[in-house]
Amino acid sequence: MAEASEFSAAVNMHHHVHPDFSSMAIDFVESDTFKPFIIPVLGLIIGVVMMRMPKFADVGKLVLYFGAQSFMNIFMGWVFRTHITLPEGMALPSRTVSEVSNRTLPKVLLDAIVANITNRTLPLPNGYSPPHLSVSDITNQTLPQGYFLSSRTADAGSITINHVLQKDLHGCPVGFALTAMQQVISFLCFIIAYAVLYPTEHRLSPKPIKSKFEVFSICMFAAVFALNIALNNTSLEYISIAVNLIIRSCLPLTTFLSQQGLAMLGLYTFKPCNVKEIGLMFAGVVCAGAFTAAKIAGSAHSGHSSSNAVLGVMICIASLLCGSLNLALAGVLGEMKLSVIDTVAYMSVPATIFLSFFCFWPKELPDGEWREVFGSDQASNWQVLQMVAKIAPGTFALFVLSGVLSFVYNIIQFNIVHTLSPSATAFGGNFNKAALVFLTLLLPFLQVHALPGSPYIYVIWAAVIGNVAAFSAYSYLQ
Repeated sequence: MAEASEFSAAVNMHHHVHPDFSSMAIDFVESDTFKPFIIPVLGLIIGVVMMRMPKFADVGKLVLYFGAQSFMNIFMGWVFRTHITLPEGMALPSRTVSEVSNRTLPKVLLDAIVANITNRTLPLPNGYSPPHLSVSDITNQTLPQGYFLSSRTADAGSITINHVLQKDLHGCPVGFALTAMQQVISFLCFIIAYAVLYPTEHRLSPKPIKSKFEVFSICMFAAVFALNIALNNTSLEYISIAVNLIIRSCLPLTTFLSQQGLAMLGLYTFKPCNVKEIGLMFAGVVCAGAFTAAKIAGSAHSGHSSSNAVLGVMICIASLLCGSLNLALAGVLGEMKLSVIDTVAYMSVPATIFLSFFCFWPKELPDGEWREVFGSDQASNWQVLQMVAKIAPGTFALFVLSGVLSFVYNIIQFNIVHTLSPSATAFGGNFNKAALVFLTLLLPFLQVHALPGSPYIYVIWAAVIGNVAAFSAYSYLQ
């Protein structure tokens, strides 16, 4: 595996390696990128205006929450899945090897070389034992498309292989590392705000934590919160933002179950079991399941692989369970009389420590260009993050920006859950997601990707309408 430091030896690090920030900004405002952000921005503006009117202040909070949550979800989906991290035609770092083996070449490259030499087709069958190869067997004819030899030593003891990216590289598989990075940036934002406001009458004064129970509650909340966001970010590497949002719209039911579980432990009050409310929540969950199945089946019918989508759905469901527990624990912290700033400040450090264990754990990279770019089948989130910082600084800048946006979003979310209730916030978050998906289906100018054909599109429409109707009726009963 090529370590991140090896990328500093790249051939001629010209403007293709470091796309300038002006071109990145132009790419963002192009129609296919900017379209999904129109409604979230309008939600932010309308929410701020309504909050200034006492009569509509509570409604304004939910509208602001809609804008903030929608913007953050779409932004992260763009970063993880559709943003062009590296452009087609980029010259990647060269690789000098003196032997041909799994230790010196990534499996995707080695398999392609073996297939070309032995006249086999890819993928190679499981258990296939490739012939012994030497560097003298490697020529431009045996290398796959996009690779070429730039030099060979006189004694043919080593060769240098160059690589030009054949397709745009989209997204970035750094779900856990980016979440940890966001926590660090959020903590830095708190420190800056504390220093700036310290000489003024608006000085921040975090509440002292005195009891072991408070320390335990904050650490538990930080771990669950971090796992919720990290799993959600990771799911965006495999599934579309629409599927992610519709799954997470099931939050009211899982939040209710989490609250009941905490109540059994004496950490929360039992919620009454209303048959109509529970039935509506289950109906919304069934509609979400139908939407997800139709979306995956429609993509598979169009020729896209569904295995990664199923994995993404499983990760998203795990994130959903953590998110519901996160909202319930936020209510517990509210009873501890922690302010919004207290909550953000106290959980950033333990959340980062918790995530660090996952950041350094190697995992399989997505099939395709990422394995070619990184030069390995596996890499930890931390190694990928280091590599992106070197060869795609524009994308790394988006990561930093996401940390600042995360800080602002967390303040909005915690303010709502502390001033209203976990159930109200859960419904607000649920309705926000379902409504955004509904509007994306309804308004053609918001559609970045083509919708599946018949009969899948009819199931998708019916599922979204049923999901919104079920959770709206649940909200009315509340």
